[in-house]
Amino acid sequence: MPSTLDLSQTFRYAFGRIATRNGLLLVAAYVFVQLLSQATTQSLAARLTADRLPADAVGSLYPLAVDLPVAVSGGLTVVLFLCGTVLGVLTVRAFHRDLEAFPTADHTRRLARTTVVALVVSLIVFLAIVVGTFLFVFPGIFLAVSLVFAVLVVAVEDAGVIESLKRSWALASGNRIRLFAIGFVLVVASGIVGFVFSAIGAVAPLVGEVTGAVATGVIGIFGIGLVVGAYRQIAPATADAVDPTSTAL
Repeated sequence: MPSTLDLSQTFRYAFGRIATRNGLLLVAAYVFVQLLSQATTQSLAARLTADRLPADAVGSLYPLAVDLPVAVSGGLTVVLFLCGTVLGVLTVRAFHRDLEAFPTADHTRRLARTTVVALVVSLIVFLAIVVGTFLFVFPGIFLAVSLVFAVLVVAVEDAGVIESLKRSWALASGNRIRLFAIGFVLVVASGIVGFVFSAIGAVAPLVGEVTGAVATGVIGIFGIGLVVGAYRQIAPATADAVDPTSTAL
């Protein structure tokens, strides 16, 4: 039976993970990938809209854009998306266990397979939330809370697609209101950050984009810390258990 989630302990765990040498290095890596991803995405968008918008408008909308061919910016965007997924898996594993020794063979085990499964699970969860929200907002929120551990279970327990979804659903049972509260805090924080840096961007687009990317990266990795902290409370019996023979897809 899953344990009851202590919200204060969850937040302390996330802060504690980040406030370490390796935690800060992971934050820096997240910010770096975020900045590069925004630059390649904006470069692609700038190229695609260059014929329909004035040059000064393109510069204001996409301040991080650089002059790259569509194929190059598009390819780099895909590569950086994959890098972000790999970094997410590594961060989950590091925040879960042995952060001080990161990286170890345990952190990088079956990385290619885990990344593929994590991508599939992320897509399924995203589509489920979108459909649930479209039908009526509450189902989308319910699914988001119920499947919040799915990708983590893939990374930590080496679970397959179906197994991770079922496992997340079971872990969330009995703690959905508390998990919703965590998500609500993150959404509000992201909204405030977005508003502040949008205001900055209206005056200084480049400064707004760079500082916004930094803040987004920090919030993103803090969110991972919260999910890992919640998982370790709810599933203490399995929080350190990984089946090295698991190959389920």
